[in-house]
Amino acid sequence: MLGEHIKYIYFLTSIENLGNIRISNLLKKFKTPKEIFNGDLRELTSVSGISSSTASAILKTANKINELEKSFDKLIEICVKKGINIISILDKEYPENLKYIYDPPVLLYYKGSLTRDDEFSVGVVGTRFPTEYGKNICYKITSDLAEMGIPIVSGMARGIDTVAHKTALEKNCQTYAIFGSGVDVIYPMENKKLYEKIVESGAVISEFLPGTKPDKMNFPVRNRLITGISLGTLIVETGTKGGSLITARCASDQNREIFAIPGPVYSKKSEGTNDLIKKGFAKLVTSSNDIVEELEPKLKYFKKFKEKAGKTNSTKALNKEIVLNIFEKKIFDVINTEPIHIDKISELTSLSISDCLVNLLSLEFKGLIRQIPGKNFIKI
Repeated sequence: MLGEHIKYIYFLTSIENLGNIRISNLLKKFKTPKEIFNGDLRELTSVSGISSSTASAILKTANKINELEKSFDKLIEICVKKGINIISILDKEYPENLKYIYDPPVLLYYKGSLTRDDEFSVGVVGTRFPTEYGKNICYKITSDLAEMGIPIVSGMARGIDTVAHKTALEKNCQTYAIFGSGVDVIYPMENKKLYEKIVESGAVISEFLPGTKPDKMNFPVRNRLITGISLGTLIVETGTKGGSLITARCASDQNREIFAIPGPVYSKKSEGTNDLIKKGFAKLVTSSNDIVEELEPKLKYFKKFKEKAGKTNSTKALNKEIVLNIFEKKIFDVINTEPIHIDKISELTSLSISDCLVNLLSLEFKGLIRQIPGKNFIKI
């Protein structure tokens, strides 16, 4: 059952040029959103950012409440039909970290379930066209974080975002997808099944009205929500003009931690991340421990993290030494972060294809390598 406050906040969002910041200022001044429409010119203009013209617009809106009621009823009808929930910044279920950014959305639309665990989440973003190296390191670090119970936040875009969400789901960990469209508009459509799984195990979230198309201008706006919900954000791969750099700037503006994966100096896909590290904007990350150690002062209050991390005695136990037999070591030494074909492995190790396959399978079980399409293998 929606509270009446949501209806009146919705009315405020319909006023041109009012915006999240000014609405938030009004909500702090008046006891309830409804009372804003009962205020007079003097009361309204006493609020920071509310000019006389803006106050007049609010008072004019108060005179057409019946018209707005019809619009709100239509919105509710759409939301009920599509299973969309609405939450306001005044509600206790609203993501805690998001309340404290410069311009938090006063209304959020979502499908799925919100929990207070998101207060301890990590954002993971990157290029839509990652290298095998990027996909591999994203899988490894996201997997480690998810196994420690740390929720994963991303944007459900192609590439790194998709890897991050799928990995979180694989580890039965909460994940949020933040949309640059309405939560009922799946984008990209190829991620329809992923969308459905996220709704089952986490939530898809947007500040845009249902039915809003994924306009190019919406994505920089939504990026601030990825970083705003999270304690810190990991940038996996991005070029010098990648959208992930906008996300990094959002994190910086919000005084949130920024982490970046270093990449080969000749790789265009790592120019952005390498630059963030070089200029001191991001912490260099080679394992999940680098992230956990930085966020430890806040994660120590997260019960689920303490329970899961405690089972390994320390987070560093994730990197425990693994014993290899002579054949496994021989094979492992010729594999790196670039894909290598089974035939090449056999050639370099002087082992038969069948012997290679047996030991490659053993290395996979030990979590050291991963097979990718075309009988290729990479380290993880």
